[in-house]
Amino acid sequence: MVALAAHLALLPLLCGADPRGQLQMLEARRRAEETAARLLREQESSVLDTLAEAESALAEAEAEWRRVEAQRNEAQASLARATEEEAAAAARQEARLAELRPRLLARARAGSAGFVPALLSAPSLSELVKRRYLLDRILSRDLALLGAARAAREERERARTERQLEASRLEALAVEVEERRADAQARREERETLLSALRTARSFHERAATETAAQARRLEDFVATLPPPRASLSPGAPGGDFASRRGRLPAPAPGTITVAFGRVVNPRFNTVTVQNGIDIAAPRGVPVRAVAPGRVVHAGWFKGYGNLVIVDHGDGYHTLVAHLGAMRTAMGEAVEAGTVLGTVGDTGSWKGPFLYFEVREHGRPVDPRPWLGH
Repeated sequence: MVALAAHLALLPLLCGADPRGQLQMLEARRRAEETAARLLREQESSVLDTLAEAESALAEAEAEWRRVEAQRNEAQASLARATEEEAAAAARQEARLAELRPRLLARARAGSAGFVPALLSAPSLSELVKRRYLLDRILSRDLALLGAARAAREERERARTERQLEASRLEALAVEVEERRADAQARREERETLLSALRTARSFHERAATETAAQARRLEDFVATLPPPRASLSPGAPGGDFASRRGRLPAPAPGTITVAFGRVVNPRFNTVTVQNGIDIAAPRGVPVRAVAPGRVVHAGWFKGYGNLVIVDHGDGYHTLVAHLGAMRTAMGEAVEAGTVLGTVGDTGSWKGPFLYFEVREHGRPVDPRPWLGH
């Protein structure tokens, strides 16, 4: 299959196309198919399982990257605080020294005799006692200033040591962040390589299409196991009757319907699949909202559908949104129309980011388009 694709791709070379560009395209395709084949051989699993493994590894790598990035931000804040504390300690030390400096100069001028001449020159005993008392006060004050200066110096040294430690930690975290970022990028490239092979290699595409159809049947079985249909959320309450909303439901996310409900023929490989819902093209990260009041009966991973949320609207009606990048709800949560269920993503998808949307009536998928307002 790969050899045939290579020979077919060589035709533009013979027709005068840019040889360098064509060879680069062939080389990229070859690498993509070889990597995908290697991944499948190593795991001995299905295409969808391999895609799920690649997505899980990517999610873990990105989570680790975010964790180390948060530690680096904390280290930056700690370094800033340590730097401020060192500057404050240095200012306190300088203030103590400035206060002590005149006294030290006075002592230096007094020479080795110190204050003895002042004591001996006292005209009376009472004056001698008074001078001795005042000199003791001066000495006590000088000792206190010396102690304060020494403490300020020690505090400055501690602050400097802390700043140096934080700077070293920040430097190490910066290196680790780059390593984690590189790991996440490698995981992303591995996933993109697999997706490239699925989109360009017929054998992988057909396997993925077959497994997707099987997963659609498993999803149908799963929906059938959900709790029995409930009555309307609140009889007579606005929006309580889901059936009355036919033709007036808002789209779960703004976008264009790119794949309709029912039988779909792939234009590239001529493969046929059956869609139980619709594909809505929307940018990654766009909020996905509940189309009507209900209760979340599933919020989690489902093979082939990625992050999947199912809402029970009562009277046997369910809506499903799949391939979410993130989920903003949990099983059992009551939701209103417009409640954010998650964001558009590409989990479990080999088509790229988009939103998959289903409406089910008593477990049977129905075309969502007649239900949506225009």
